[in-house]
Amino acid sequence: MKFRYFLMLALFACLNTEVLSQPTFTADDVVEPYTGYFGYGANMGAYPPWRDENLANIAAGNDSLGLDGIGITTFRPELPELFVEFWGYDIRKEAFQHYDDLGMKDHVLFVGQPSPEHRDSTFYCDEHMSKLFKNMYAPIWDNGENGTPINDTNYYARYVYLLALNYGEHIKFWEVWNEPDLDVGGNAPLPPGAPNNWWDNDPPPCEVHVFAPIQHYNRLLRMTYEIVKIYDPNSYIAVGGLGNPSFLDAVLRNTDNPVDGSVTPEYPHKGGAYFDCMSFHSYPHLDGSMRGWDDEKMDFIFFRHSDAALNGLMERRDWMDDVLDSHGYNGVDKPEKVWILTESNIPRKAFQRGFIGTPIGQRNFLMKALVKVQQYDVHQFHVYSLADVEPVDSANYEFEVMGLFKNLTGTMPHAHELTEAGIAYGSTAQILQDYRFNDSLTQLLDLPPNDSIRGCAFKNDNDEVIFTLWATTAFDSTEYASQIFSLSENMNIENLERFSWHYMVTNSSDIISPVDIPLTGSPIFLKANFKSTSTTQSFSERKMRVTVFPNPSKGQFKTSLYLNDADRLSVELLDVNGNLVRQVMTNQYFPQGEAIFETERNGLANGVYFMKIGGSKQGATVTKVILF
Repeated sequence: MKFRYFLMLALFACLNTEVLSQPTFTADDVVEPYTGYFGYGANMGAYPPWRDENLANIAAGNDSLGLDGIGITTFRPELPELFVEFWGYDIRKEAFQHYDDLGMKDHVLFVGQPSPEHRDSTFYCDEHMSKLFKNMYAPIWDNGENGTPINDTNYYARYVYLLALNYGEHIKFWEVWNEPDLDVGGNAPLPPGAPNNWWDNDPPPCEVHVFAPIQHYNRLLRMTYEIVKIYDPNSYIAVGGLGNPSFLDAVLRNTDNPVDGSVTPEYPHKGGAYFDCMSFHSYPHLDGSMRGWDDEKMDFIFFRHSDAALNGLMERRDWMDDVLDSHGYNGVDKPEKVWILTESNIPRKAFQRGFIGTPIGQRNFLMKALVKVQQYDVHQFHVYSLADVEPVDSANYEFEVMGLFKNLTGTMPHAHELTEAGIAYGSTAQILQDYRFNDSLTQLLDLPPNDSIRGCAFKNDNDEVIFTLWATTAFDSTEYASQIFSLSENMNIENLERFSWHYMVTNSSDIISPVDIPLTGSPIFLKANFKSTSTTQSFSERKMRVTVFPNPSKGQFKTSLYLNDADRLSVELLDVNGNLVRQVMTNQYFPQGEAIFETERNGLANGVYFMKIGGSKQGATVTKVILF
């Protein structure tokens, strides 16, 4: 598959762009893994008289101006057609070059919003005119007529083509529309079988933000994929910051056929073939993650703390992933998608009943989210937003005061003041930049199974290790949590350098023991100092090596172990919530070396499970198992 992909790249390089046609591969054939570092991103916003270049200076830092920045490495800008048609397609070229000069890269560009003269005037329902482009079903390519390979009367194709020519070298992720699935009818959350749900029925045009059929949205994906992949095959095409799994399911079960979404020779692929990146949004205070219904009280009960918000974010990601898996995007039948999170936050001030609204809750959530999403292969996190849009005292809505910087509007560049969230976000970004999440070291932490302590391990190219740990919050309207944790002696750690959430402004740390580490609801960062020349690789290699096959499996599956020392192992099969589904074995002796054991399915439902294997000498290892 990779050979075919690179062969096509070489072929495209030799062709005259004036006669190019659509690519001969789709995201059903190949999705190249993302290999860059995690992107600490932000939605920029507009704060007159600040220019985009000014915002980049305080976000990423600008040495020539003496500005340190807060560790932002990537942006999520927008270039609507109505904007570039009026001002010219090169209006932001200098700004994008400035981002590159500051070391920022792999930006997400979300596209859409036609100019008035290019907007589809059709009413697909009585109340609203489509927000999409006219002539989307005109041919995309015209074999070089009018001096370009694009059919200029297909306005969306022309728009994407001109963006690719002007900004393609700066863009890694092309996000098709912003929140096209925004639910204006209230039916998106309904389960299958419920009247008017989106799982069994295509979302009606008047119930989605774009006011157009789902097949038309898939047409946008197809055009973006075919055009951008010709000019930059290494870019990713992303769905537009989805929040509703039912809308994603509709994308995946339909083609761009405007009649009925069916497969025909003219419309050969369903929507999943035309995007290779899954971009999603998560606002846990809005999606019900932080409240539940109490039948006795006949009222809501609330869970307004940072770990409840984190749970909501991860559940949203897993729900989306389940939808992708159900359509074969599991890395076996079809390639897995690359993941980014392009909007997320919780309020630091509440204006509505039941909303969380404290500075400490917000900063704890952002730190935990930045850490945890990396464990789940999300490659960028874009906070909403870079700065407040109102002073706190005059704000009337949560989203007006969710910034990393206090309100910039009306101030002169580069006068700025950080919020607590900005300090925490910047500290996390600065401490963990150039580090990557490390699964084997995270497993070596052997965190308590009751989830009272959470954390991850990160390692850089110099084998330096940083652990991020916190005590899990559990009570409404408080960030209080307290636990004591010790790292295993097998890690051979002499001591730990501890960094707190405000490291970016204090620039201070202290040295603590790896034993009896006090934890609170606010994450801390612990850089390991080892006792000897023993490296992270050496103690990582002492960990048992585990492989499950076939995986995914339709029935019986086997587990291959390699143990460096003989040990007695216990094996548990857990569901996605950490609940015990089956005790596979208890205290079973295994000799040093390789061993294989079989596990029967015996009625286990389709889904994702986790096999936890623990021993007295080997520690614990957790491996994902998929049954279908």
